[in-house]
Amino acid sequence: MGQYLEECIILDLDIELIKTKLMKFNLSILLCYLFFNYSLNIDAQTKSDLIFVDGVCGMCEKRIETKCINEKGIKMADWNVENRILKIVYNEKKISLKEIHKHIASFGHDTKLEKAPDQAYNSLEMCCKYRDEEVVKNHQ
Repeated sequence: MGQYLEECIILDLDIELIKTKLMKFNLSILLCYLFFNYSLNIDAQTKSDLIFVDGVCGMCEKRIETKCINEKGIKMADWNVENRILKIVYNEKKISLKEIHKHIASFGHDTKLEKAPDQAYNSLEMCCKYRDEEVVKNHQ
């Protein structure tokens, strides 16, 4: 009887050990599921677009990229001085495309959807006055 009781206790301990390991495994699976689900949800909120932004020089490039990246919701900004196209990656839950156009215009650069206010445009350096034909000629 004593040996039978010992075997039952050992089997009971083994069953408890298996239950504990199974619970840890299930918890790991649940955490992995939650992590990947969260990652997919973040990617669904991230969007990229191309925006025409007027400008003429390297100073414009630095300003456009820096001001955009510092804006909440914008993750990446890369402006090409030659074709004046801004590649932008942003979280559409935090900022809309229309708000991005308004933000760019607020620091002096025109886009296809938003013209910069005169006060913002006039605050640009002389070499950045893209509306002035002479300045544009000098940068070609």
